[in-house]
Amino acid sequence: MSRSPSPSPGNGSPPEQQKAGSSGAVLVLLGALCFSTSGTAQAFAPEGATPYVIGALRMQVAALALFAWCACRGRLPRLGEWPLRWVLPAALGLVAFQICFFKGVQLAGVAVGTVVAIGFSPLVAALLAWAVLGERPALLWYPSTALALAGLVCLNLGEGTSADWQRLVLPLAAGAGYACYFVFSKPLGVRFTPDSVMLMLCGLSGTLLLPMLLLFPVGWLASTAGAGTALYLGVVTAALAFSLTTAGLARTPAATAATLALAEPLAAACWGILLLGEDVSTADCCGIGLLVLGVALLAFARPRTN
Repeated sequence: MSRSPSPSPGNGSPPEQQKAGSSGAVLVLLGALCFSTSGTAQAFAPEGATPYVIGALRMQVAALALFAWCACRGRLPRLGEWPLRWVLPAALGLVAFQICFFKGVQLAGVAVGTVVAIGFSPLVAALLAWAVLGERPALLWYPSTALALAGLVCLNLGEGTSADWQRLVLPLAAGAGYACYFVFSKPLGVRFTPDSVMLMLCGLSGTLLLPMLLLFPVGWLASTAGAGTALYLGVVTAALAFSLTTAGLARTPAATAATLALAEPLAAACWGILLLGEDVSTADCCGIGLLVLGVALLAFARPRTN
């Protein structure tokens, strides 16, 4: 997601700045909490709902909600103005995230799968931003990466089988896809409004995911629970979550916002353990803690530009 610069010291009085910063932090936190319920919502989907259809519907419903929002505000994007060299990789990153994340949390569990995916994405984003945008990783990126890798090792200290490692492949791939979306959408945020950027990306990724509705069963959508799950995932965990976070970033320092965003994997882990009764071992708890600590350290790092 694109980041808006923080207000300059000369803009507004100190009380106004404190009020804006406080409201921005609340918006970022609310957005993270909306994101965090994605895996849990899938777990409550009716029988027959596949992760691939759920991921596709999430983008398609989000695109419809954002289309209605942008239409009301007169911000519908004009296709000819959008540079494909940024739009296409960002949309493909979202596609990869939808496919890998929901299947990944189904295999690894909501707690572990979400923490791995969201915790891994900032590390990949740092490398990708270096290669694509010329932003060199800050010095704190190196110890942060070491902590994250140690966390991944701890997550696989259970039985020590190859299956333990295989359960993290899809969450890791989801994290890489999210990193692609983040890095390639950043230049778009400079030229276009955040809601129109998300409309374009959700619309394109939702279109690319249309074959999922033909390859996998969708009959479960006819039920009240099925329709409710699709609407919740699209409106709350995508359209609303992206909008809240983007609005909060405009009023909150980037480092603060990145730290607040850690509420997403932490809350997702809590939903998985408390609501779904997932069994989390001591090694899993240590791995989750190391991953979160690594990302928290990275949140305070400032990238160096070439």
